[in-house]
Amino acid sequence: MQRKYVLNAIVAALLLLPVSVGADEFSSLLEEADAVRAEEFSPAAYAATKDAVRKRWIDEAQIQAKRAIANSLTVSNRFSKLVESRDRMHVSGAVDARRDLAERAEEAFSRVVAAVESDDLTRANKEAEMAALLTRQAEIVAAREQLTRPTSKMLAEARKHDGNRFAPENFKKADEGMKKVDRLVSSNPAARGQLVNESQNSLKMAEQSKEIGMMGNQMKKNPGMLEKWVVSRDNDLHAIAAAIGINIDGAKSREDQAAMIRKAIEQMLNGYETQLADAHKKIDELEGNSAELGEARYRLKLKREAEAKIAQLASLFDASQVELFLTTDADVIIRMKAMKFPSGSSIIPSASYDLLELASRAIDLFPDRVVHVEGHTDSIGNDAYNQGLSERRALTVKDYLDARYAENNRSITSAGLGEDRPIANNEKAEGRQKNRRIDIVLVAPPMKN
Repeated sequence: MQRKYVLNAIVAALLLLPVSVGADEFSSLLEEADAVRAEEFSPAAYAATKDAVRKRWIDEAQIQAKRAIANSLTVSNRFSKLVESRDRMHVSGAVDARRDLAERAEEAFSRVVAAVESDDLTRANKEAEMAALLTRQAEIVAAREQLTRPTSKMLAEARKHDGNRFAPENFKKADEGMKKVDRLVSSNPAARGQLVNESQNSLKMAEQSKEIGMMGNQMKKNPGMLEKWVVSRDNDLHAIAAAIGINIDGAKSREDQAAMIRKAIEQMLNGYETQLADAHKKIDELEGNSAELGEARYRLKLKREAEAKIAQLASLFDASQVELFLTTDADVIIRMKAMKFPSGSSIIPSASYDLLELASRAIDLFPDRVVHVEGHTDSIGNDAYNQGLSERRALTVKDYLDARYAENNRSITSAGLGEDRPIANNEKAEGRQKNRRIDIVLVAPPMKN
């Protein structure tokens, strides 16, 4: 009897213990929550999830994780503009630029989150108005510091070295560009792609103005430098002319020499294209002008040209950051492996703009191709969330490229593909990291009749 009592007590105690589950199941719960930024958007439920996971209470962990995910999706979807403004605020370095403003904005955002966690959406909407105002203020201050301050400092340097006298056009354009950025920051801080492009261009012109000013002052002190510079320029022109087999000695001015070189290069290109067209025509005649063979030859030609250009670009890219490769349809894919968006965000980190500028050099080598930006995610999170996130990220990159090629009339499109096209195993963390990516596809042009 005593033994039966003890046995029953042990069984009862075991039934009261938390269910034992594998570490993978707990890890999956937290990954789902992390994917939708639950630690930021539902901190109370997220903390409760972690606590239940630590205690290995699977039922409680599931309840709290679902609550954290639901709250986070509410914040992401209902207050999407506020979330993006907050992300831009952080990417712009608001904490360093104006800590007081950034902290007030964060406090206001935390009140929105708290209201959502309390299921009080009316209060959340009211708190969101103040949070949006404070976040925008902090975002604008930080963006000015990040995007106009460097140009302002460089213009001061250029003026110190007489860049405004020796390079007045560059100096003026840099100053106008800086003021344009300042106005755009105030009116539309969300136009980050255009802001970064305008800022980079203004800074570059200010730097050139400074360099020209320094050169001008050196030539004032040592006039003989001017002669060396002119002779060096002449030598460069003659070297280019010799390389393409023309004589430019008869030209009256350097402008005429440059015009002769340009004309000779254009004639060479036209000649090559004519020869190539004639060769294709003869091949078509010999092979009976088969449409299928013509398409195959055309694709092969595109692939060979693309391979040669990719070989030229190889030295520009670190394979761990950017990968270039060809598809069977002769499309060129620029895989932005090192572009790391903040979790659940479509805001491009500042460090990734240099990477996009490198990718632009690859795009420049394919002027006849449509540029198509694809956003991809891993499988963590629900389908709708991943689809929307991939679309926003692709669109953000498209906006940057639109601004970059504003004067070139490049055809640029974008699409979000969510989790539909994985390139690695989503069951492993390493695979999921590879699947979270931006692909810039340079679409092979169709064969013309």
